[in-house]
Parts: sequence; structure tokens; C-alpha cells
Amino acid sequence: MSTVCYIPMLEGQTPGVQEWLQAARARYDVFPVLLPQADWNNDLTPWPADPVFKKGKPFGGKAESYLRRLEKEIIPDIEAGLGLVPDERWLLGVSLAGLFAVWAATQSKLFTRIAAISGSFWYPGFPEWLRSQPLVPSLRAAYLSLGCKEAEGKNPHLKDIAAQTRKVAGILTEKGVPTAFEWTEGTHFAPVIPRLEQALNHLTA
Repeated sequence: MSTVCYIPMLEGQTPGVQEWLQAARARYDVFPVLLPQADWNNDLTPWPADPVFKKGKPFGGKAESYLRRLEKEIIPDIEAGLGLVPDERWLLGVSLAGLFAVWAATQSKLFTRIAAISGSFWYPGFPEWLRSQPLVPSLRAAYLSLGCKEAEGKNPHLKDIAAQTRKVAGILTEKGVPTAFEWTEGTHFAPVIPRLEQALNHLTA
């Protein structure tokens, strides 16, 4: 297998995903792998920020440290354990992990294709920051998707999520990365398995 697709997931997002992984490995010319559980609010956020949800925790902004652990420890250990020597690595993230996937495309040559499902592009200042950053030359394609009902909640941070996601897609395109944006059924990242499949369908096309 020449391509490994890494997927950070929350425990609550994973029912049925392990079974889907087995089917996906047979269906696609890609080896999808779940990354070990990350510290969601800290490891996947690019800089500190205040909570945006009731009873939510602050965001720690430790993405750089997590990315270096992926590069130097976590991913080499996974590939050694599975006996993989990939030609390409992809990163497919949901919610904050989708934000992390796009952020990582400015920081690391590790990933050649990225996907953000319900990416948290409401994160303070992110689209503006992305516009100012060069992308790594190794990035070949990006895929972004949103659930049709995502903006229907009362949280003001999510009301503009469609505009923010389109803005991110536009910035990636302007920087020369072929980028697809797609609406899907459902709410924020749910149902997740059909969206994982749609992301892989686009990235493998």
C-alpha cells in the first residue's frame, strides 16, 4: 500500500468506524488509520483561544507540539508496527481535527492531501491567518465539507461557518491547491461514516 490516510477521531465519533476502516482498506487504494486519541482542545488548535461553547474548556493552542510528535514519534511508530513504507500520507480530520489538517498544510511536508469534515474554521482569526501563510509545496489536493444543518444552532460562532469554510476553500484554491467543497446531509460531523467515504472518494478521484 503506497498511501496511508491518517484520521484523528474523538471516542464519541468512532462507533462503527473500526468496521468501516476494514472495508475502506479493501475498497480504496489507501490504508486508512485512526490516530491515537489526541487531547482535542489542546493538541488540535493552533493558538490559545477562549471557550466558545457553554461549559466548554479553553483551547490550549498546542498544535505545533502535537504535529512534531506525529512527525517524529507517533506516525513512524504506527508505520513500523504495520510494516508500511508509504509514498504518500494524507490527513483527514473532523471538526477541530479538520482545522488541524488545514493548519498542518502550512507547517509540515508530511501530508500530500488533506480533508476537513465540518472543519472548525470559526476558530478566531483562522481564515485571515491562513491567507498570510505559504502552503507546503507537497500539498496536492484538499477537500472540505459541511452538514446542511450546521449553521442552524444558536451559537453565534457557528452562524457564519458556511462563509468561513468557503473562505478557506477559496484561499486554498488561490494558493494553487485543487480544492473541493461539498454540502452533506446532517449536523456537525454526523453522520460521520458517509462523510469519511465522501472525503476519500474525492481525494482518490
